[in-house]
Amino acid sequence: MKWTNVVAAAVVMMSAHSALAQGAENPDFRVRAKFRTANDGAWAADESVGHAEFRIKSRFMQVYYGGVHRQDEYRFSVQIDFRDVSGFAENFADSQWDTDWDVYINNGFVGRVPANSSELGLSELQYDSRHPDADAGPIPAGFPDVVDVGDVVSVFAASGTEPAIGDPLPGGVAVFQQPIGELFARGDVNQDGKVDDEDFPFLANGFDPFHALQTEQLGPANGDFTGDSRSDMADYDLFVANWTDSQDPPAAPAATAFWAGDVDQDGTVGVDDLQVLLFAFGTCAGGPGDVTGNGCVDLLDLNVMLLNWGTH
Repeated sequence: MKWTNVVAAAVVMMSAHSALAQGAENPDFRVRAKFRTANDGAWAADESVGHAEFRIKSRFMQVYYGGVHRQDEYRFSVQIDFRDVSGFAENFADSQWDTDWDVYINNGFVGRVPANSSELGLSELQYDSRHPDADAGPIPAGFPDVVDVGDVVSVFAASGTEPAIGDPLPGGVAVFQQPIGELFARGDVNQDGKVDDEDFPFLANGFDPFHALQTEQLGPANGDFTGDSRSDMADYDLFVANWTDSQDPPAAPAATAFWAGDVDQDGTVGVDDLQVLLFAFGTCAGGPGDVTGNGCVDLLDLNVMLLNWGTH
């Protein structure tokens, strides 16, 4: 048999479990800066009153985590909401909070939020990169590209003429100023605010600690929490670090794929595997030495094992 055919056989063997890494749809990736009022003793002090958020539906260049690019399909929204603050009915109207708001990302203006644009106490602004509608206008020219985790959203009470997109920060102190962060912890695949046993199957279904799968495992629905398009021990370690349940986290899942020739399934094609193959060499009873699965332990099995020799 020609060596090219041996290589082909090895690839087939290594790709046998690749379907496990395919087809799982990821949730929207969401990053948010949360707004909270100052704890100054006045009405509505120290209250959570809204956010600025990017909700990314699909990615340019097929990534999951990371910055928001103009080519991505996403919606940017700003919401400032005082309706649930105790004493709202008596105190909100004509207060310092009953105003238009100017929003900046880092040092650039991105939009004015009209006071009470949705209803009394609820002010909203939305842009959509691909599908603007009655609620969300298109992303304006000059909107920042890229916006990343750690970038800062600043909100000022509006005054005077509305700035142009990209205009620099005004003087004075922002009313709200917060960095953008990921809304859900890495490992919270179902986005219920917890990293628990309901999320574990997403890691376990395509767990590939030996990197034997021949496909990328994109995003948390495929067990990738670190953003390297793999589902391996680094993802398990991050899952455990973010675990929120009172019970202990589960042990690392079993590997779903092994390199062809890794007879003892320890992640390495080495001497121990070769000994198993040589012990059964020349037989046609199948078994662990039959690397190719053709029913016999022969030179083809040996060639595949040697092709994958070493630690992967």
